[in-house]
Amino acid sequence: MSLHDGHRNRLRERFLRDGLDTFDEHQALEMLLFYAMPRKDTNALAHELIRRFGSLASVLEASIIELQDVPGIGEQTATFLKFSAAFSQDAQRGRTGNC
Repeated sequence: MSLHDGHRNRLRERFLRDGLDTFDEHQALEMLLFYAMPRKDTNALAHELIRRFGSLASVLEASIIELQDVPGIGEQTATFLKFSAAFSQDAQRGRTGNC
């Protein structure tokens, strides 16, 4: 058993117990990437995205093309990140749309 076994479950349980305020930016991004990349280690990718773009907010503001320039980020993951950002912004504004 390695140190990384159960990492996703520990992060998920930590979020459910303590909320997002206890997370570093790369941890929040890593957890978001879990859902776009269910069978891939997303820790190094989260670190690389933060390093390249400078912050979690800048990652989410990056274009699909800019995101896909990062090795390991394909169209599906880039689209998921952009959708997540747009969804969050709409929810904060109270937009209900035509859902």
